[in-house]
Amino acid sequence: MNNKEADRVAWNNIMLFDPPDSDDPYIQFTKRVFTDMWSRPKLGVKERRITTLTCIVAGGNAAILPFHMKPALESGDLTPDELLEWVVHVAHYAGWPASAQAYTALRTVAAELGLEFEDDD
Repeated sequence: MNNKEADRVAWNNIMLFDPPDSDDPYIQFTKRVFTDMWSRPKLGVKERRITTLTCIVAGGNAAILPFHMKPALESGDLTPDELLEWVVHVAHYAGWPASAQAYTALRTVAAELGLEFEDDD
């Protein structure tokens, strides 16, 4: 497997969908993130998913939360209830507006995937 193929596989393993064409500048920019950063051994995928989501919401980039939340849930790396607890934690460290955006994204993505929360009837 050549480097371009390896980069595409690494992207797909994390995001759970195919990346843009390998000549697209976006894939060139992000390949080191998915190929190098996500494969480092000292943090697991679950920890990296939580860290990524936290950085996104704390950085005021909530519009892209669903693009990372969906694969976190689809892969089973995080459950809806774990992400709900994360939203509560975010509220106290990143503020209520960030938490509200994270909560909205979580509810939207969970509904799209047909996932329920433990306290839902």
